[in-house]
Amino acid sequence: MNHLEVKHLRMICTIAETGNMTKAAARLCISQSALSQQLKDIEGKLKVDLFFRTRKVMLLTPIGKKLLESAQQVILTLEDAELEIAKIVSGEQGELKVGIQCIFCYKWLPGVIRFFQKKFPNIEFEIGTSTDLATDLENKRFDFIITAATVPDEQYTCVPLFADQLVCIMPADHPLRARSCVQYEDFGRFNLISHSEKGASRFYQLALKPRGLEPKRFMTVGQPHAIVEMVASGFGLGVFPRWALNSSLETTGITARPITKGGLPVTWYAIFLKNSQLPVFQQEFINIISKMNIEEWPASLPDSP
Repeated sequence: MNHLEVKHLRMICTIAETGNMTKAAARLCISQSALSQQLKDIEGKLKVDLFFRTRKVMLLTPIGKKLLESAQQVILTLEDAELEIAKIVSGEQGELKVGIQCIFCYKWLPGVIRFFQKKFPNIEFEIGTSTDLATDLENKRFDFIITAATVPDEQYTCVPLFADQLVCIMPADHPLRARSCVQYEDFGRFNLISHSEKGASRFYQLALKPRGLEPKRFMTVGQPHAIVEMVASGFGLGVFPRWALNSSLETTGITARPITKGGLPVTWYAIFLKNSQLPVFQQEFINIISKMNIEEWPASLPDSP
């Protein structure tokens, strides 16, 4: 048996509500003859009459009443779904799942969330650490991931957020403080304190290991503030994003130097699957980050959206 379509269900509801083919045709914006033919076709497919025809009114048969009940439920469910989708697309409600691949992002992320929620107060947030970008995106764990790692695969979209620079931090009385910059070879003479283990440290894997350089000792400390305190106490060097040190340089006994004469630039990205259809509110969250001046954080965010 051929399946009924939503338009057929709407037609049955309209005829039942108006009780008149002429009025029903007008409401559906079709001719009365076309409506009569459609009804005849449906009844032919079902092999049963849905209405008793009289000169003045169309009355539902028992089977017609049964079909009307189902039709009303289907249409109501569809309309509710359409409304929910419209709210999500417009940003009235929804969920934002953001993955972070660097703990330093938590320095500015709360401020971005507060600013964003003023504009989209009904959006639910889920923020977490992403250790495997490809797996986390493909499994829908996160809608997008904030990272300094570029993904050259064509199945991903990389949206640049802001430019940054990695710098070496050291105690204020460290021997390297007299240098205008720190060379890669210098890291082989001192301990290196990192927020991630050696296998996950991008600086070690991309800058030191290919050059055959090994720190005197590689120490993993999970919290940025703890790293700063360890460096200030003389336990080793650290590598931080420049913007993450604005307040620390003023309040702790550390200093920072560029890594190599040309510096070690890095760009932060929001990465998501290319076939993803980002709702308005998710696009706006990315826009807020890309428009802020990271060097003047948090003053670069306006007081209100």
